[in-house]
Amino acid sequence: MRMNTVFRGIGVVVGLALIAAAFVLAYVVTPDYVKRLPDDTDTTRSYAGTFKTLVDAQEVAKGNVAGAIKTNVPLTVQRTVKVEKTSGNTALVSDSRTTAAAGTTVEKTDWKYAVNRKTLEATTSHPSSWQVVDAKGLTVSWPLGALKKTYVGWRPETETTTPLTYTRSESKSGVGTYVYDAHLPPTRITDAQVLASLPPAVPKATLALVGQLGTLTPQAKLQLAQLLQTMPDPVPLAYTLESTDTFWIHPESGIVIDTARAQQRVAGIVDPGSGAFLPLLPVSDVTYQQTPKSVSDAANDAKDAHDVINFVGTILPVIVGIVGALLIAAVLLIRRRRPRGTATPPPSTPPSTPTAPPTTPPTA
Repeated sequence: MRMNTVFRGIGVVVGLALIAAAFVLAYVVTPDYVKRLPDDTDTTRSYAGTFKTLVDAQEVAKGNVAGAIKTNVPLTVQRTVKVEKTSGNTALVSDSRTTAAAGTTVEKTDWKYAVNRKTLEATTSHPSSWQVVDAKGLTVSWPLGALKKTYVGWRPETETTTPLTYTRSESKSGVGTYVYDAHLPPTRITDAQVLASLPPAVPKATLALVGQLGTLTPQAKLQLAQLLQTMPDPVPLAYTLESTDTFWIHPESGIVIDTARAQQRVAGIVDPGSGAFLPLLPVSDVTYQQTPKSVSDAANDAKDAHDVINFVGTILPVIVGIVGALLIAAVLLIRRRRPRGTATPPPSTPPSTPTAPPTTPPTA
């Protein structure tokens, strides 16, 4: 009887442990360890579009402005986002991009960020040995569990931020997405990697030719002529970026399903006195979007992420919780039963005291 009671107690404890494990899976493991940037992230996406305008930097450096301007050049971009290291809830992420015009590489960049693995925002909480961009906001993707709100996005070319505004929900390649729009007004390009692919300076004679061949207003032409009188030869150039972007995001996983961009870079000079930027010539005017295959790959990744989150966060906790509840119910309802077919022994009676036989009187 005592052994049976012990087994019942163990069964109840195990059942309660299973129910507790179900809650831990749903409310601790899933949000803290499953719904965050995986440490094995290594994703490459392809983009295709057109350089509506592209200025050949080498031709500009030679002074051949007319021959440097090209139009309707095919554009491709390869972008790879990879988690290099992790430290607790922080990840070191690289964002590598290669841009080509008609098959010829025109720009390569590689930015590294320290990001919070749950919010995907840049963070200063990382090992001191990590060499990262001092970024703010979202850098490589959206958080797992994206919301219908405006986020802050990082622009690496200008080292500034821009709002990422939720605009609508729609299906893209078979998955539901939230659509966010961003607009960066003309902003000075300051990133050294981007500037390295652009002419740092041009001869005064070349800029004078730009004033003649370009589409400057009469006031801008006058301002250019005045600045050229006081500036060194060659004249240092500065650049601005203007961008309009749309992103389709799978909210549950934060995966970018598709991206469409229209960007313009403009070369100009800075007034040494006022610091004002005088735009002179668009050096690139591009539109591009993720390729259909990359959209399909991203959608498949989103579906896989959904399956993992749903299994660990919902299906598995339900199964474990039900098993625990059934175990407790079974233990509490089981009764001790006698085996069937066993005869009941008669009740025991105390032994009778033997009596002496009657004494026969002797006969005469």
